[in-house]
Amino acid sequence: METKIISAVEAIDEKRAMKLVAKELELGKDKKEISNQLNYALQRVAVRYEEGEYYIADLIMAGELVSNLLKMMGMDNPQLINGHSLGKIVVGTVFDDIHDVGKNIFVSMLRAESIEVVDLGTDVPTAKFIEVIKKEQPAILGISGILTSVVENIKEVIDEINAQGLRKDLKIILGGALAGTDYAKYVGADGYSSDAIEGVNICKKWLEQCIGDQ
Repeated sequence: METKIISAVEAIDEKRAMKLVAKELELGKDKKEISNQLNYALQRVAVRYEEGEYYIADLIMAGELVSNLLKMMGMDNPQLINGHSLGKIVVGTVFDDIHDVGKNIFVSMLRAESIEVVDLGTDVPTAKFIEVIKKEQPAILGISGILTSVVENIKEVIDEINAQGLRKDLKIILGGALAGTDYAKYVGADGYSSDAIEGVNICKKWLEQCIGDQ
């Protein structure tokens, strides 16, 4: 698959991409088809990152570019572009931590894979996590933290999820600089990844298992 839009987004050429998408909209082209091209381009950027050709900054810029293009088209929920979702994930950075670079990349990659994401942002308190889990009933919670000082905060969130009986059908993945075997085991997460692409692959595998169990 190769189009001018895909090429522009893959090259992270914002001006050209905006111009091309605007032209397609003027011609009355299907927004879903344009969105599919944007998602495909984002996946291509991810591959170039994996191969060492692109850096974290490139991933961030590509994600922001696709986000802006979707907003321009009035399609702010990219997870719904294909008319279906592989599943729902709630994502947030734990309270007392405002780092969001890794989380934002993770969210962009999930949405590129047609996964519905509820992004709670940063500095999210325990009560908010609980409230949204009850309301949205996601298959997965992605919780991240960069500072070692917030390990206990993450543990508090997960302990409260367990205490309220919300863990039965919920998988939890730990992300950010704290992602590692020891921290994941300590806080009670089911998995971990400090790499957005690896994290997406783990989530996809979990969601496929959920579908298979139904």
